[in-house]
Amino acid sequence: MQMRSGVLIALWLCLSLNEGLALLENEGETINRCIQNYGGLTAEIAERLERFKDWSDGYEEIPCFTRCYLSGMFDFYSNLTGFNKAGIVEVFGSSVYEACRHKLEQPFQLGESSCKHAYEGFHCITNMENHPFTLIENMPNISPSAKSAMKDCLQIVHLDEWKKFVLFADYPVNEPIPCFTRCFVDKLHIFEEKTRLWKLEAMKQHLGVPAKGVRVGNCHRQRGKDRCATYYKQFTCYTLAD
Repeated sequence: MQMRSGVLIALWLCLSLNEGLALLENEGETINRCIQNYGGLTAEIAERLERFKDWSDGYEEIPCFTRCYLSGMFDFYSNLTGFNKAGIVEVFGSSVYEACRHKLEQPFQLGESSCKHAYEGFHCITNMENHPFTLIENMPNISPSAKSAMKDCLQIVHLDEWKKFVLFADYPVNEPIPCFTRCFVDKLHIFEEKTRLWKLEAMKQHLGVPAKGVRVGNCHRQRGKDRCATYYKQFTCYTLAD
């Protein structure tokens, strides 16, 4: 029973990171070996592992677990050399690596990868799943210029607002991050201020909307409570048009 539970914990850890990531053999043995000094896979330990993504950035709740787990499970990490850039990029993508670079790169003077280095690097990766930069990088039909514009616009937003970025996918009535749409639209020059009309061909080129053949005749007439809200309402109309 304990071995089976170990497999389930490993499965949860891996699938929460990347659905396409194949599990290595002997993951149950690896989990149990890494926690044997803490009494094995008790209910308390299992509960802690399930909260791995919520652990504090600088505090590993099960000391040295991550270093042991990674070295026994994945090719992208070694106790001697730390994280392998090519391996991280292959599994999680370049945007995740760049976002966590400061945690993943090993300071030369440290020698072998430490428990702290392993934990902070991997913990950063696990929390990149819904990071705005990761979501932007994975958007289909979006030009590199549009992705850069969106990232630039996030830089001027308070970090506390970044967690709301994921809400854009549901197209709520009110813009999750006020004025974000206006910001990246202005950077892409796809709205003509003088005529108050959208440059639809440029919009299609950069953002992949509106779709061909949809009815968008009334989108430019949408109005919000202010200019930013109007940008958002009109752009949402073009995006959802059928």
